[in-house]
Amino acid sequence: MAQISPKLALTYFTEISAGSAVPLDLDDLLNMVNLRRHNHVVIGDIALRCYKNKSKWTYDERDIRRAAQAFADFRLDVDDVVEVQLPAYRDHDERDSEDWGRADWRQSIASWMFWQARRKHQEGRSYEEWNDSWKRIGVSGLPGELTWNEFVGARTGIRLRENIANTRPLELMTFSGGSMFLPRAYAELLDRWEQVQEDLVAGARICKGCGGQGPRWGSWCTPSTVGYVTLCPPCSGAAFQRYTGHLRGVLYDSPRVRGIRADSYLCRLCAETRASVWDHCHDHGFLRGPLCGSCNTFEGKSSPRSFLEGKEGAVLHLLECRGCLERRTLPGRYYVAIAQKHLEATEYHHHRSRRCRRQMWVTYVELAHGAHLFELKCWWHSQTWTKDVPVPDTFALVRDFVGQALAEALPDPVVPAARAESDTTLLA
Repeated sequence: MAQISPKLALTYFTEISAGSAVPLDLDDLLNMVNLRRHNHVVIGDIALRCYKNKSKWTYDERDIRRAAQAFADFRLDVDDVVEVQLPAYRDHDERDSEDWGRADWRQSIASWMFWQARRKHQEGRSYEEWNDSWKRIGVSGLPGELTWNEFVGARTGIRLRENIANTRPLELMTFSGGSMFLPRAYAELLDRWEQVQEDLVAGARICKGCGGQGPRWGSWCTPSTVGYVTLCPPCSGAAFQRYTGHLRGVLYDSPRVRGIRADSYLCRLCAETRASVWDHCHDHGFLRGPLCGSCNTFEGKSSPRSFLEGKEGAVLHLLECRGCLERRTLPGRYYVAIAQKHLEATEYHHHRSRRCRRQMWVTYVELAHGAHLFELKCWWHSQTWTKDVPVPDTFALVRDFVGQALAEALPDPVVPAARAESDTTLLA
């Protein structure tokens, strides 16, 4: 098997499929966005297996050439069309958890249209004038007041949002008499894409250890030397060691850390998959523990608020840093989020001499003159005002936040800094 890099695969595929009747968007050959879900990139109805070799991802050159040639030979009669029936709008809470992430090209196109219809409806109107009229099909045959020219014009250039099956359906879609049409051969290709994707996801959901079925979004997938494998939490726990905190208080750049592989352990945060990196505090330099790629990315690249509220045990994980624990603090990037959370819980305004009980919208503005400046807004009453939180007050809010987290986790929450070593033991 001749293995080639993603960059070379893109070059070969582009050259061989040049002039294809199907408008292709092949960036996924480089990005490989679904690797964690099923180890494949799907172009149209063709699944291309991705291989991992020495920590680098590759393709089989023969697979790339065969797939590209299939698109070069694809026949498309633009006069043989079928009407595209799009599903009605459904709110998030109306969808079953199994529907999220399911391959459904009609639903994807409908989502683009409803999003654009909502945007048109809300532009130029105050919050009080917003309603649900954009969710209903209008006289034009499109959602709300949206027109076909507006929809196509707004979507022009938004390649990632136009991409389905690594193709661009809007380039082949036509609109006439209030109905949408696609070439029959292309619509059938997208139908086959749905089935290929579902088959891949179904296969990748099966735990390799016990045969149990996992969630659709691949949270059971764990990295290995040959790619992602599916292991349920119990099987992962049996396959990998649990981190017991034996490196607490050790600096990240210590020789002790370099000599121990993180992927020998289960992720300390989610406890569901194999760890891949040693996570550490960038403010103090101390190790926090082994994390899988997903949890490590979430901590480092998500918003501080998202991490604190979206990951169970997030605060205690941050306090695995000896410096943070002893000082009863968190890394500096979390300060604004904690102050913002405090303002949302305590700030309010008066409307017609009565206290407004609506949830405030709090936005961070800047740090100036020794204070964090926030803008607060009540959408219901169109009220906007600002609030300063001095830096010393922010430190106090962070300390209180940490103290509350420790009080909920430890039997004796009031512990002096001198007892930091016993604290870290309790945080295991």
